[in-house]
Amino acid sequence: MILPNALLLVTIMSLVWFLKGDLLGYRRIKRRPDTASRQKTYRLWIAKAAIAFVLPAMIGLVLLGRLDALVTVPPEFGALRALLPSVDGNSRVELLGMIGGSALGGLIIGAVLATRRNWRILKTIGNVGSLLPRNRPEIAHAAAMSIAAGVSEELAFRLFLPLLVALVTGSAFVAFGIAVAAFGAMHLYQGRAGVIATTLVGALMAAIYLMTGELWLAMVLHALIDLNSLVLRPILSGAWRAT
Repeated sequence: MILPNALLLVTIMSLVWFLKGDLLGYRRIKRRPDTASRQKTYRLWIAKAAIAFVLPAMIGLVLLGRLDALVTVPPEFGALRALLPSVDGNSRVELLGMIGGSALGGLIIGAVLATRRNWRILKTIGNVGSLLPRNRPEIAHAAAMSIAAGVSEELAFRLFLPLLVALVTGSAFVAFGIAVAAFGAMHLYQGRAGVIATTLVGALMAAIYLMTGELWLAMVLHALIDLNSLVLRPILSGAWRAT
C-alpha cells in the first residue's frame, strides 16, 4: 500500500499546483487583452495539463503495473459499475447515435441563432467570458486546448485519481466521489455556477466511462463539450473573421 499512497500524495500535489496556476492564468488573461499574451496563456495551460495530469498518470500506471487500465476498466471499479446499466453491443451503438444526434442538433440550433443575430441567447455557464477566443489564432489555440483537456482531464479524473483512491480506501464509491469533486474544484476560476456545472459534467463523464468501459469515449465527449464552448460559439459569434 506504500506505492498507491505515495502516488496519491504526488497526484494531489500536482492538482493543487495546477489549480493555483489555473487561477493565476485566468486572472492574467483578464488583465492582458493583447492576443500574443492570450495565446501564450493557452499554450501554458496545455503544457501544465500535460505535467499535472498526463505525466503523473502515465508514470503512476507504469509503476503500478496497470497500463492495461487504459483500455480495460479496473476491477476496483466493479462495485460501482454493478449499480449502473451496462452499455455494450447494440446499446452502445444507440448511445453513440444519441450523442451524435444531440451534437448535430446543437450545431444546427447554434447556426440558426447566429444567423438570426440571436447569439446572446446562447449563454455559457460560469465565468469563462475572458477565456473565449477573439480571433483566428486564438480559436486555433482554444481548439488545441479543448482537445488537450479532453484527453488529460479524463485520464486524470476518470481513471488515475479514482484508481489510486480505490486502492487506498478500497471503495469505488469514495474514489469517484472524490474524483468528481476534485474535477469540479479544478474549475474554481469559473465561479460557483461553473464549479457546479463542471461537477455535474464530471459525474456524467464518469457514468459514461463506467457504463461503456471506454475511456476514449469520455475523452472524445469531453473534448466536444469544450470545443462547443471555446471554439464553435466564438466562431458563430464572428470571432473567426478577426485575424
